[in-house]
Amino acid sequence: MPRPARFVVRLHQAGMAFPELAAVWREADALGYDGASLFDLIAAPCLECWTTLTALTTLTQRLIAVPLVLANDYRHPAVLAKMAATLDALSGGRLVLGLGAGGSREDYMAAGLPWRPLPERLARLEEAVRAMRFLWSGREGEVSGPFYGNIRGPGWPPPARPAGPPVLIGGHGRRYLLRTVARAADICNVGFDLPPQEWEEVRSLLASYCREEGRDPAALALGHNATVVLGESRQEVASALARLGVHPEAVRQRMPWALVGTPQECLDRLERYLAVGVSWFFLLFPELPADARSLRLFASAVLPALGTV
Repeated sequence: MPRPARFVVRLHQAGMAFPELAAVWREADALGYDGASLFDLIAAPCLECWTTLTALTTLTQRLIAVPLVLANDYRHPAVLAKMAATLDALSGGRLVLGLGAGGSREDYMAAGLPWRPLPERLARLEEAVRAMRFLWSGREGEVSGPFYGNIRGPGWPPPARPAGPPVLIGGHGRRYLLRTVARAADICNVGFDLPPQEWEEVRSLLASYCREEGRDPAALALGHNATVVLGESRQEVASALARLGVHPEAVRQRMPWALVGTPQECLDRLERYLAVGVSWFFLLFPELPADARSLRLFASAVLPALGTV
């Protein structure tokens, strides 16, 4: 049975003041979106992800909070497990814990952190998820591994959901990342503006890796990142792109599967993604926070057509 589609407003908060972020989150909440996100960088000119995410969650009633994604090495798993369980409990289960192996060497170096090879970073991420799930379970005893040693449970406080918040693992590439996703994630989030045929390949690989791990591939949801610029007409779309300093031909050449067009064109593309099993959509509206026209048009013309509001 197909999963219900979820739509999350993806925000890159660099340069945004808290009142701007709060205004977008409140509007997304009122418009019927399922969630909103922030990114996690230390050296960038932006508010810190988790602190800001927590504050924004208190201002909304229904939005799922999604860090997209936390760099695993920035927080010890015992600390992050407590942070996540606390926010999950206080928000009534409105958290998806987005994690990644760390994608910015420059950000690591700026923070004085060692930049390890990708396979090692992914192994650390997998061990961290295992430790957090153990702490969320409320079981007595210890979980151990080569990177974080012995971590003793039970964790406190208990999360809102017995198994803890769903874990999203995001990143780029296939050689190493997808095996980690198959072993440790509830939601897979890879790439940006991927075409549907590439999602078919990713889904096939993930299904194979899940079966190797003795896991039902249906237990793993797929999350697609999409750039969204909408207009009621082609002329309105061109005007929106012009405000961003982008020519329509550049969109067609560089990101042909972005959700750029009229609501019906957007719906036609979304149907293609739904057909290949994508159920989470992380929507980057590049006009935000200055201009919310695409955000509002998507909510009024696309979400109702998909039966999500």
